[in-house]
Amino acid sequence: MNKRKICSILAVSVMTAAAAGPVMAASQVQADKALKTEKVSQTEKQVNFNGVMTQKDLPASIASQKAETAGQMDIDLRRAVVTAVQNNRGIRISELTLQKAQNAVSEAAASKNPSLSYSFDAQKYKTERTTSYVSSGGTVVPVTVSNDHAYGNGLSVTWPLYTGGKAEGNIQAARYSAASAQEDVYLTEAEIKLSATQGYYQLLEAIRLQGVDQESVNNLSEHLTNVEQQYQAGIVTRLDVLSSRVSLANARQSYIAAVNSRELAEANLNNVMRIPMSTHLVPADKDFPQPAFDLTMEQALALSMQNRWELKQAEYNSQIARQQLRVARAGNLPTVAVTGGYNWKDTDFPGFKNEDWSVTGSVSWALFDGGATNAKVKEARDAVAIADETALQTRESIQLEVREDYLNIISAREKVSTTQTSVAEAQEAYQIAVVRYKAGVGTNLDVLDAQLNLNTAQTNYITALYDYNIGLATLEKAMGVPAVIRS
Repeated sequence: MNKRKICSILAVSVMTAAAAGPVMAASQVQADKALKTEKVSQTEKQVNFNGVMTQKDLPASIASQKAETAGQMDIDLRRAVVTAVQNNRGIRISELTLQKAQNAVSEAAASKNPSLSYSFDAQKYKTERTTSYVSSGGTVVPVTVSNDHAYGNGLSVTWPLYTGGKAEGNIQAARYSAASAQEDVYLTEAEIKLSATQGYYQLLEAIRLQGVDQESVNNLSEHLTNVEQQYQAGIVTRLDVLSSRVSLANARQSYIAAVNSRELAEANLNNVMRIPMSTHLVPADKDFPQPAFDLTMEQALALSMQNRWELKQAEYNSQIARQQLRVARAGNLPTVAVTGGYNWKDTDFPGFKNEDWSVTGSVSWALFDGGATNAKVKEARDAVAIADETALQTRESIQLEVREDYLNIISAREKVSTTQTSVAEAQEAYQIAVVRYKAGVGTNLDVLDAQLNLNTAQTNYITALYDYNIGLATLEKAMGVPAVIRS
């Protein structure tokens, strides 16, 4: 290629690029304009800053609403649990689910029973049939007979004698499902009992903690009065006054939070019992019970393996999977049925003139279905293996749960004894600190620290009592103890 051709090619390339540049730039400008137009065309959303809590003129439909009348209810643990078990919707749902499963058993069992059906049919059509006969004069006369109505009635009885195990497998699977649903009723009752027990003890704990915070406020108020009197007399510095006021303010904040916690615990228990949320509950117990605990770990584990509802449900699921495998295998076996019928046909309504009957025996055997039955059998075998593994996993989980609950009870019981001693010592230390401060030989910090330690010791003691009682209720549920006594 000579130099002239090369120069010509370069010149054409430069001119093409120069011409394409403005075109591409124009396209970019048009795209930017379209994007701006799209942004501008979007409707601006009006954000709501009109807070309902700050509005004075509310709509009449809202302003006229009256607060629910608050009642009062004396309650103990037994009443809380009984009320919750009787009123809870979850238990009612589980009972309805059980009824549904029991009806499914009847439905499955019906597949082995004979079935009777009745049928009626009416037809309208046009047909002509020409016949002939010899008249009295010896003449052959053609006659056309037309008929355009027909009626039929029939009774049919079908009885499946053998289904290869399909009907029997479905019946047994439905029975196991009903048994699992029954266990779910027991499980739901136990869960509601535990929830009510937790709600009652949470309320009792909140009341006790509110009392502790109230005592802290009272102690610090008395101490602040003493500090201010000594400050007026020039015995202590203003730092003592300021420190005492800050401690009292903090104590009052804790008391406000404790009051709120009590109201929340009350509302929670009302919700569990399904009574009006505004009901004021007055517990009969003033302190936590401390029942004896002598059960061994081995006894707890044995009871859980014997009684736990989830374990029984897992075992039922394994049986259901085996019955479903039986149903799948039935696809490779023949089925035998007997059918009997009695029919009437007539040209006049209702059609009961001409009778006939029939009895039919049938054998059906799917010799090849493209491998669908074999695939179902393999799938059912996998389901059996999964169900068995799930049952083993459930057993191990229950054993771990029981061990954790048992050890938590032991730990809480030890904490009760140690924190009870700490409360007595903290009370004595606080009294000594107050006396020493009044005598002028102690510091304000000693009193504040002693009050803080007393508050902590009392809180720890109440928490330990709560943990111990909740631990007993939790272990009871973990061992499968029924919540409702049945014959």
